[in-house]
This record gives sequence, C-alpha cells and structure tokens, in this order.
Amino acid sequence: MRRGGRWRARERLRLQAAAGHVSLPPWMRTALLAATAAAVIAAATATTATAAGSPWAAYLAPASACASADDVRAVPQVQKRALVCLVNWTRRHAGLRRLQWSKVLANAAGSKADTIASCGDFSHYPCGTRWPAQATRRNPFDIWGENLYYGGHTIATPRSAVLAWLESPEHRAILFGRPWRAIGVTVHHARSLGGNPAVAIWVLEVAGRQ
Repeated sequence: MRRGGRWRARERLRLQAAAGHVSLPPWMRTALLAATAAAVIAAATATTATAAGSPWAAYLAPASACASADDVRAVPQVQKRALVCLVNWTRRHAGLRRLQWSKVLANAAGSKADTIASCGDFSHYPCGTRWPAQATRRNPFDIWGENLYYGGHTIATPRSAVLAWLESPEHRAILFGRPWRAIGVTVHHARSLGGNPAVAIWVLEVAGRQ
C-alpha cells in the first residue's frame, strides 16, 4: 500500500515523537534519507561507540543476555543472532512485542548490504537501486522499516550497531515501532567503505501491519 508524501511526513513525526529526542554525540553522523511506502528509514555511522553516559544505555541488553554481542571475531551467523537478540531485548524492555525471524526480510537485508559493499554507496538506495524490502509486498505486511550501520574494529559489533541506533531519534523510532511483526538482519564484512578499512555493514529490516 503506497502512501502519499504528506502521510509519510506525519508518520515520521509521530514515530519520532513517540521515541523521544536526545542530542547526538559528536562521534555520530545520522541522516534520514528517504521514506518508501509506509516506512520511515534511516542510516547511521559511528567512529566510536560506548554505552557509558548514554541516556539510552538502560535499553541495551547486558552482556549476559545476548551471546557474542560484543565479539567482533564471531562468525556472521552468530553475530546476526546476537543483533536480533539485542533488538528483541530492547523492545521487550520498552513493553513491545518480540519480532519473529523472516527469511524474506533477511534476504532483503543481505541484498542491500551486498550492494552497498560492491558499489561503495552507504545509503538506502545505493547506486540508484530499489529498496529490496519492497519485495515483501507479496507477504502479509503493509509497513516496512530499515536501519543501516557500519563500523570498524571494536565498533563493528552487534552492540555497537544497536547503541548507535538507540542514540538517534530516527533509528530509535524504527527499533520501537509498534506495528512491526517480523525482522531480518545481515552483516557484511567489507574491505573498505567511505575510506574506512575493514568494516562491518549492518542492515536491519522490519515489517508489520498498521
């Protein structure tokens, strides 16, 4: 179901108001890049990430809750499970439903990460491509969301990605979205991106019904 630009603008403001606002730390750049169908989507990068002093640290799962959430050397499958665990812990802590794994959304996330890495364009429409999660229209969803993150070295972990999203109003609105039912994530380890060597590109896809 495609919505008009005025509706999308209202929905963006509603989600942002629901999530609240904090001042972004100087190490983070964020941008609300686009809205597609009935989704609010955003992208984040960081040069360092730490929960110390963050007003949103209480929404970040403790180390014991999600295995390998801080392990930069864990294999991708383990890291993806850790990120899903972190997202669901955050949502549960906020009184929101747990999201179910979706292979369709995971494939969409994988396609997006591969394209970003191959063409070097960190955006929701890298090198002019379509947003792959729109393929989920054949599924029982009518609203979608996407968060992006990349980091290198110690900030390439699942925890770093979720913390960066929590610190940004637009990304936080995606994490705390009430309509979401399903989740798919991926991590792509690239040689370089944006002039930064050896980075992990994280893509989070969520979908649900209004």
